[in-house]
Amino acid sequence: MKWSRRFACCSAAVLLAAPLAQAEDAGQLLRGMADAVDQQSYQGAFVYERSGSFSTHHIWHQTDDDGVTERLLRADGEPQEWLRRDGRLQCASSYSAVSDWHGAASQTVDPARLQRWYVLEVLGGTRVADRPVTVVALKPRDAFRYAYELYLDDETGLLLKSLLINERNVLLERFQFVDVNFSSLPDDALEVGSRCLPLNAAQPEKLVDASGWQPGWLPPGYTAGESMVRALASGEPPVMTQVYSDGLARFTVFVEPLGEERPADNLAAQLGPTVAISRRLQVEGQTYLATIVGEIPPATAERIAASFPHAAVSAEALP
Repeated sequence: MKWSRRFACCSAAVLLAAPLAQAEDAGQLLRGMADAVDQQSYQGAFVYERSGSFSTHHIWHQTDDDGVTERLLRADGEPQEWLRRDGRLQCASSYSAVSDWHGAASQTVDPARLQRWYVLEVLGGTRVADRPVTVVALKPRDAFRYAYELYLDDETGLLLKSLLINERNVLLERFQFVDVNFSSLPDDALEVGSRCLPLNAAQPEKLVDASGWQPGWLPPGYTAGESMVRALASGEPPVMTQVYSDGLARFTVFVEPLGEERPADNLAAQLGPTVAISRRLQVEGQTYLATIVGEIPPATAERIAASFPHAAVSAEALP
């Protein structure tokens, strides 16, 4: 009887310790994933899928004393090219088709924070792009975010594959390397072609006070980053942007003034994991359009949009 009780106690301790060990191991792998973006230079090719639509891309990623420079070239369909330095676009042939395919890997990861909103698990090993990887799962603890599976290179920690899955276990988005090489990049690897047009530098982004136009409700765990105001194109009205993140998933709130020539109705759309919800706001006789865009469930985005108070935007907030 004594041995039975001891065995039961030991078994319970093992069962309790297993999730903690899993989370600790997963946390170490996630920290390695984030470090790899700043420490590893590489080149390769990957596929991106959402809503049954596939695209293929080439990428050149260089890290040095000046930071991180990344060139992205779409290899199918209409030619498209982008150049980013330290996460900011320097030039682009299209503003609409830039996928944030490595968003999970390009931000600082805090496993302790993520564990409040996700269950972290190490699922085991497999291979991606002919390289051994370890699979880390992040399962949401509530209905306000999606589940992730991240396939991390065993040698470098680099994210080689990611899956985004909804509450019905439906795949919403896939990113996957088909080839990757960690040798030195050629001298001309980061030279862009004529199709990559420099961004408008006449009206640079600047910090603004967004306290007057934040939504009244946020999903638990989401916090605000810096607020910016910028013009997307010459002659266009300024747009205020505010990014929110739970440490992994992100969404952005855009607020812009609407003139009589630019009427806008409330709208809702979804493409793969990306949802867009817009609501009109009337403030001091001026019409504004508030839009939420991000990789969050539609019901979450709808609740955020509905939480905007009618007087959320200060007329002086937009220059």
